[in-house]
This record gives sequence, C-alpha cells and structure tokens, in this order.
Amino acid sequence: MKILITGINGQVGLALMKQLSENDLIGLTRKECNLTKQDQIEKVIDYHQPDLIINAAAYTKVDLAEDDPEIAFKINSDAPKCMAKKAREYKIPFIHFSTDYVFDGKKEGVYYENDETNPLGVYGLSKLAGERAIQNIGGQIYIFRTSWVYSKVGQNFFLTIERLIRKQKELRIVSDQFGVPTSSNFIANQIKKIIFKLAPNNAGIYHLVPDGKCSWYEFAKEIIKNKNSTFDVNKIVPIHSDQYFTKAKRPKNSVLDNSHIKISFMLRFDDWKTELLKL
Repeated sequence: MKILITGINGQVGLALMKQLSENDLIGLTRKECNLTKQDQIEKVIDYHQPDLIINAAAYTKVDLAEDDPEIAFKINSDAPKCMAKKAREYKIPFIHFSTDYVFDGKKEGVYYENDETNPLGVYGLSKLAGERAIQNIGGQIYIFRTSWVYSKVGQNFFLTIERLIRKQKELRIVSDQFGVPTSSNFIANQIKKIIFKLAPNNAGIYHLVPDGKCSWYEFAKEIIKNKNSTFDVNKIVPIHSDQYFTKAKRPKNSVLDNSHIKISFMLRFDDWKTELLKL
C-alpha cells in the first residue's frame, strides 16, 4: 500500500514511519510540503497519488496558539481540509488526528465521540475547525482523537519529567486535571491494525487512547517509578491547576471513552500504565 504521511518529524509521524515500514511510504516534512500553502499540498498528493493519506502533522503549541491563531488554523484546519478534498477526489481513505482539547472538561465521567464540543482555547478551536472542515468534505474520513501524547522524542510531559528529576529536588504537578496518557507508539500500533480494516461503512470519529485514566500528578509518579530514578516520589507535590499559570486554559476532565473504536475495529487495548512500560 502506498501511504502518504505528513509530519514525520513529529512524535506520531515518526512512530507511524517505523510501524508502517512494510508499506510504500511517502514521508513528508515541512521541507517537502509546507502545510500553510495549499498549492503545495495539492501538488504533492497529485504527484504521488497514494492509496491512503495520514495527516500526523499539527500545530500543537497550546499556549503559543493564543498569540498566533492564524498559523494554528492554517495547519490544523485549512491543511486537513485540503487533504480531505484530494482524498475524496482520488476516492481514497484519509486519516486525521485530533485532540481531547475539543472538549471543555466540565463533564463528569468520560467523553464519547458524540458529546458536545466546546474548546477552551485557540488550539482546541483550530482542531475542532479541522474536524468539521473535513467532515463537510465527506468521503472516507477517519478522525482519531487522542490525548496527552508522549514519546522519547520532541517536547512532551514524559520528557519534561525525565529532565526535571535530574535537576530538581521537588516537583509541583497539577493533580486536578484528568486524562489518558497516550504514547505515540500505541497510536502507531493501532493504526497499523486499523488501516487494513478501513471501509466506507466505518468512517467517522473515534477516540484512540489506552484504557484507564489519571491526573498529571499520577502520571508523573508513574514515570518516575518506571525510570528507577533515585528521585524521592514523596517530593512530588500535588497542586491545583489555578496554582500553575498557563496562557491557554486546559480542560479539567478530558478522559476519552475508547469503546467505540475497539468494537468497530475489533481491537483490544492495554491500560496506560502498561503502555508506559513499553516505551
């Protein structure tokens, strides 16, 4: 299968390139295709004529997006819309990744795919705009919402904790925001299983996260535990989110329910703690 993958320097893109290596892969960085320029997107798809497009590229700088909404919307909304148009033109599937930040976090309990969206910041608004744009295009569209993505590359919470425990004797970690830590390897492993099950009757929105949930505080403790670090976990201080200022608001509860994707594609998931051990 010839698969075109955008954002291959990012966490998810890198993992996809490794997991899908048995296929004929066209991996794109910004150098090969600037996603703020729709003519480049169209030309590269026309040139390669893939069997599947996977958009792993995104503007993910949540706080910076508040000051730069134009670029966030170009990459997170306009670019996937352009890809969706080409995918429909060529009658091929299009996979796009979205985020838990499309929700405001005010719901008690887990979020389902059809729950009302209400982003708190520019990043979430741009990702939701992307979802709606490609849904309006139609065709064989697959939107996989994920959350708290981490890996051994790039900038993410896992690497931040790894770095801080080498420099600091005490950590103050938010304990009243809840979600599902999701490794890029988990995402790529599941996509590898899913791509051969894609069909017109199972297009739609899915939540792609492992089982379970936790707070950032619990996630940090588990990371340190798994690192066999000499850092004293008792020196991790739980704090409320209002004690940790960020320019963009985060949802307090963004736990995604994953039952729909497991049923639709006949998948079985481990919980987030087990996935962390695999890293």
